[in-house]
Amino acid sequence: MVFTLEQKLADIRCMCRACRLTKCIEVGMNPVGVRQKPGSFRKSKELISPSSSNHDEFSRMPILSKMKLNYENMRNARKALHNEVGENVFEEKIPKEINYKESVQQGMKDYTLMPEWVSSCFDEFRTLSADQKNILFRNSYIPFFMMETAFLSHINNMPDSVIFPSGDYCDMKNLERYYNSTNFEKKISTEDIENLFKPFYDNYKRSLLLPMMNLQVDIYEFLTLFTLLHWDTGLVEITDECLEIGTKVKAEVFKELDFYLTNVKKVAEPSVRIGTIVNLLPAVHKSVRRIQDDMEMTKVFNIFSAPNEFFDLVTGNF
Repeated sequence: MVFTLEQKLADIRCMCRACRLTKCIEVGMNPVGVRQKPGSFRKSKELISPSSSNHDEFSRMPILSKMKLNYENMRNARKALHNEVGENVFEEKIPKEINYKESVQQGMKDYTLMPEWVSSCFDEFRTLSADQKNILFRNSYIPFFMMETAFLSHINNMPDSVIFPSGDYCDMKNLERYYNSTNFEKKISTEDIENLFKPFYDNYKRSLLLPMMNLQVDIYEFLTLFTLLHWDTGLVEITDECLEIGTKVKAEVFKELDFYLTNVKKVAEPSVRIGTIVNLLPAVHKSVRRIQDDMEMTKVFNIFSAPNEFFDLVTGNF
């Protein structure tokens, strides 16, 4: 049966607002086109999650609540994973500025936690075949990494830094120290840093980090964005079963976020807020493409060499 555009729009109008927004985004709506009225939502005072006197409210958000709990568990696991010799894992880690090589080493270690975290977040993910899991994970890991570093910089109010999952950071105002404070045999010239790397950080800050800070994105909104990144139903390699599961999971998470924004965060127009948050995703993908291009360029012109495993991780060849 072939449906006309009018029939599709009629179906959309009969849905609840969360389902309606999901459907509109799936058929190509640009969420930034949903205009926000002045003062239409309140700014969250607590970045991680607003306080609520009614804990029963969160029983209406089973997926997002489980994701938040497991994300906190992963952050605790990171403390042990990135613990240096002599450090007490039970004491608060003091963040430090690190160089490129150290960030690569940390990234390779942190990557090992991700598959288990994803499996703990989505029961449906565990039922997929190994190749489908790999397709989803391969296409979402680096976008998630880019988005998470921006989120961590945002919640720590450090707009001039890239905060890594370990809690350590790169100073974007001193990239020469980041790239040259290593034991690489070949140093990178200031000119190469300015021309090759600085544009990425400038764009990352302008299009992703600062908008995330301005929107005061909180943990549930951040986890919703990860859900959309992970369950990318536009991937041509996924099966019909995976497509169906991903569509269902995203619809459920949109419903939960709509409930949260309406009843917990007290947003006047949840659909507008959701559309604005979702519109951060193009900036995430743009940042990923840029860093992948930079990695390719440094390899082709032999500007400096990253471990092959890290190169494959960034470019999705794993």
